[in-house]
Order: sequence, then C-alpha cells, then structure tokens
Amino acid sequence: MIKLTRSTEKELQYEQGYRSLYDKPKSLFRTIIQNIFLKTLLLLFPKKFPKIKKKIKFIMDVAGRRTFVFFIGFKLRFKNPRYFRLPSSQIYALHIYTKLLKILENKKIDFFLVGGCLLGAIRQESFAGNPGDIDLGIKENQLSNLLNAFPLLIENGAILIRTSPYNKDPYDKDKVERLQIFFPRMSVDVGIYRKVIVKEKEMWGNFGGETENQHFPQNQNLSTERFTISLDYLKPINAYGMKFLSPPNPEIYLERKYGKNWRSPNKKQFFWRKQ
Repeated sequence: MIKLTRSTEKELQYEQGYRSLYDKPKSLFRTIIQNIFLKTLLLLFPKKFPKIKKKIKFIMDVAGRRTFVFFIGFKLRFKNPRYFRLPSSQIYALHIYTKLLKILENKKIDFFLVGGCLLGAIRQESFAGNPGDIDLGIKENQLSNLLNAFPLLIENGAILIRTSPYNKDPYDKDKVERLQIFFPRMSVDVGIYRKVIVKEKEMWGNFGGETENQHFPQNQNLSTERFTISLDYLKPINAYGMKFLSPPNPEIYLERKYGKNWRSPNKKQFFWRKQ
C-alpha cells in the first residue's frame, strides 16, 4: 500500500471521529485575507467574537455551497441537456459520482448505493432530497484498490480525504471502517462492508456506521443492533436513466433503515420518474 500523504507535519487530528489522510493546503492569499478579516473582527467585537465568527462561518458555508452548486449546475445543464430539469444539487451530485467512476474505472472497485442515495434511486429514480454527499459502499476486499487510488483522486480534484478507523492507526487498511472523499462542495462517503456470520448465514456489515433504525432514535422500542445486509451479488438498478449497483434486496435494506413508510417521500422531493 502507498504511503498516504497529508498537507502538514502536524499529528492527525480527530474530527467527528475521523482522521485526515490528505488535506489540500489553502492558498497563501486566501489565508492572509482570512486572518486579516478575523483579526479585525476580534478588535471590533472582542467579547462577541466567538459567536460572530461561528455565525459568519455558517453563513459563508451555506451561501458558498449554494452559490457554487447553482453555477456549476447551470453549466452542467448545458453540457448534459438530458439532465436540464434536475435541481442543481442533484445534477452536481450525479456529476461527482460519474467523475469518481471515471477516475477509478481501471481500479476494479464495485461501488454500490446505500443510505439516502439508494433510498431515492429505488423510490424515485433519483437521489433523495438535496444531496450534500453521496452514500456508497464497497466490499472489504476492494479497499486496498481504493486506498492505492488516492494519488489519482488528488490529481483529479479531491481536496480532503479522511478515514474513520477502528483504532488509532488510520493507515491500517484492515481497521478502516469508513472513508470520506471531498470534492469542492460535495463529499463521497464510502462504507467498508465486512463478512460476518448471522444465524449460520454469511452477511455483510459496516460496523462503524449503520445500525438498525438509526434514523429513529427517539423511538426506544426500535432495535439498535448492528446493521447487516446480503451482498451475495450486486443488483443493477436505474436512476437518472443510467445504471447503478445496489444490494440484492434494496427494499428490505430500506425498510430496516428508514422504517415501513420509506416509500412515502416529502412532496417537494424530485422524481426522475414518478410511480
């Protein structure tokens, strides 16, 4: 396995249970302007500075993402006329997904949809909601291929790569449970699924993330056991008029994850093809 790179000599730091493996350095000009702005705020509002800084960061993050995605979506609509009616966040998420597959087309990695992406693909043939990330899974035997493809991802626009490990060694591929690959204003969340025997049957689970009924923690009567799925084969499914891969029984997966009413979306949801 290649030696993973990072942009500074600092020790890897936790962030929401993740450790950074690569972080693209900010431009010097941007860093200088940002520091001047923050120091000015501190001088003007010394007591309220922490709250003001937090609010400004939130506004800039939200406004920056929406503006970026809107203009990228506008450009992509003309590049791909068949997707002209897609909301900006949908077309950008689809663009990042297809870009990822193109970068890794020779790496023999079978990504399958999970989470909200699978929910939308089965229910409405498009990703659910206004996706800010893309939820994917891979089998553990393909993890090395993905780890070794980091230089390719970085060369093609990845700005941050981080991992959630079982222990304190993020470079131990046998301990990685989840990877996040960030492109500008969009992340790809990859769960690593490992074999486990459940009632004498081989199943697969991502033991660092998914649990039964994790979207309904307020209901204490629901199970919170670790989530396992069948991956005997990967099933082709349709979304946006193209093929994706899915676990073989996506409806069972979605009911266990989102509850029995998973087929009933908010009316504002985008449908590529209505039932």
